[in-house]
Amino acid sequence: MKYLFSLAAALSLSSVAIAQEAPAIKTRTMVKTADGVRVGFIDRIIQNGEGAPASVQIIYRGRFVSIPAATLSAGDKGLVTSLTAEDLKKL
Repeated sequence: MKYLFSLAAALSLSSVAIAQEAPAIKTRTMVKTADGVRVGFIDRIIQNGEGAPASVQIIYRGRFVSIPAATLSAGDKGLVTSLTAEDLKKL
């Protein structure tokens, strides 16, 4: 019984850790690139069929750029994309 309780506690803690890994994607959140360049603020969030964020739109250098949500992670003051500034120029 003691082992069952320990297993249940470990599983509940791991689910909390997984839930914390997903960044909070909201409009007006600053996004930076992996190399530290400020991209801009999220203008629009595009959702997939299940309601989860699929991509975000940002005005970057005078045009809308769609950044995949899978590339975003939580940063110090906003979100960080794993894309570089060179990658954004190609989008």
